[in-house]
Amino acid sequence: MKGVPAFFVGVAALAMAAAPAIAQEQVGLKYANVVADYSVEIPMKDGVAIAAKIFRPAAEGRYPAILLQTPYGKDSNGAQAASNVARGYVSVAVDVRGRYDSEGKFQPFRDAEDGAAILDWIAAQPWSNGKVVTTGASYSGHSQWALWRQRNPHHKAIVSYVAPADGFGDLSRHNGVPKLDLMFTWMMTTYDRVNHPREMEDFDWKKVMSQLPLDTLGDEAGRPVEAWRQHMRHDRLDDYWTPLQATGARPGLAIPTFSVTGWYEGQLLGSVRNHLNAVAQASGANHVLVIGPWLHSANSNRKVGELDGGPEAIIDLDKVRDQWMDHVMLGGAKPVYQNFLYFLPIRNEWRQAPAFPIPGTEFTSYRLSSGGKANGGNGDGSLATGTGKGPADSYTYDPANPIPSLSSRTAGARGGLPQGSVDHREIEKRDDILVYTSAPLSEDTEVTGPVRANIYISTNVVDTDVLVRLMDVYPDGRSLNIAEGIARAKYRDSYADPKLMTPGTVYKIPVELFPTSNLFLKGHRLRVEVTSSDFPVFARNLNTANSDSGTEMKVARTRIHHSARYPSEIILPIVPPGSSTRFQPPLKPAAP
Repeated sequence: MKGVPAFFVGVAALAMAAAPAIAQEQVGLKYANVVADYSVEIPMKDGVAIAAKIFRPAAEGRYPAILLQTPYGKDSNGAQAASNVARGYVSVAVDVRGRYDSEGKFQPFRDAEDGAAILDWIAAQPWSNGKVVTTGASYSGHSQWALWRQRNPHHKAIVSYVAPADGFGDLSRHNGVPKLDLMFTWMMTTYDRVNHPREMEDFDWKKVMSQLPLDTLGDEAGRPVEAWRQHMRHDRLDDYWTPLQATGARPGLAIPTFSVTGWYEGQLLGSVRNHLNAVAQASGANHVLVIGPWLHSANSNRKVGELDGGPEAIIDLDKVRDQWMDHVMLGGAKPVYQNFLYFLPIRNEWRQAPAFPIPGTEFTSYRLSSGGKANGGNGDGSLATGTGKGPADSYTYDPANPIPSLSSRTAGARGGLPQGSVDHREIEKRDDILVYTSAPLSEDTEVTGPVRANIYISTNVVDTDVLVRLMDVYPDGRSLNIAEGIARAKYRDSYADPKLMTPGTVYKIPVELFPTSNLFLKGHRLRVEVTSSDFPVFARNLNTANSDSGTEMKVARTRIHHSARYPSEIILPIVPPGSSTRFQPPLKPAAP
């Protein structure tokens, strides 16, 4: 629809909205009672045509629709679409603007207005009853929450998998710190109309991601990526980020939501934020949060790192989801499970509770202490409830020699790193990482829920990062990572109005870690690592005012304070026995 006068575009749009999709007689379609429309064009307000594939029941009638907006190609979900039709839905999958068969320019994560227009188009079709549930994972999950904020009356429910919430907080950045191993590598494969996954093996990712300035990483690798450049140049929460922010933005309608994520996946924090945002907006509505022992490819990982989830790790998640969807969209029976379904690692069983966080959770402060020599695993750092004590611990952070990442939450391990929980004893030998370890636990202790830390620092530079990692220390000495978080000091009070530090002044740096769940067994010990880097999972702070588009590096000499006045701490969600109950999910049928 390029080059057409606006008047005629508008007339065509109205005509297309009112007309039913026309299906040719289909020979050989293997799905019974299904009509497939493979080449539907849905007009947008600016005349751009969005390409759609529609599967609908052959029987005349008005049905609810399931909408998928995807940048990965609309033509890959035939079996799922046919299954949806068999249950009484119309399945609509569209290529987002600028991808595959859709016209226009691709602008990552900015599909909300198109989504609202597609909902209106669907509602105008003769096969539609005006009700649409959106679905999809990752990018397509984010699209749903952006669309949710459009408050379109036809949007009746959300089924969201591994979906980020906030562009600045957990999508391309974590608490404002750029995600290299996850988002930069993703943008390098989705820079144009189609994916380029095979080109991933062409790059030496460690070398590419070591280049500066950060905003031109794509240029250094021979592939300028405008979205990455802009994500780095907007290093504060300004208007650029508004369409990508769910938390604190205009909330959506009070509609039911079903969210799925994994304890070891990179968008876990965003998925939990989306769920909590929906719960806050729609008190009493039907919201379900499912968290399994999975990576980004939900419900497909039994073993992640050194942890094996056992036979219940993979479930019949489609059945659990469809029971919920058919209840809210078709009036089917209400599922008997509770609103928070989660897998408890180490115990390797599914649990359920009325909400997340679990009611009755005891948020317990564990304070950092030492004799001033907590450097490395053989230092004197300790972790306990009560009051922190001892002189401040010091370490030197050099951006030219950062702490190397030993594992990643990235889908497909694009940067080549292992995933999940791995042994960190080797890097705990370095003196630029502080280690605080508890006494052996006297009983099994469940930690499930949000995790945060408050770290008091002083340093000789105007900005630096604080990374906090929660570990499970085994009796044999293995130190396995459970949850981590990083925060940039200049965002300590505000993402929108960052403030540099005065060298030598003590500041409280809040650090939000990824939520987690782990059963710390009797005899194991809790451990907290504190340092300033985890590269290349997170970009390095150059210890200057301009880490995202600058090249100058400075060495930071940082002190971590822990005393009654400066209570550096990690706050863990301790779940008392009996706060949740056993959940017996349907297990995934064996392959024929």
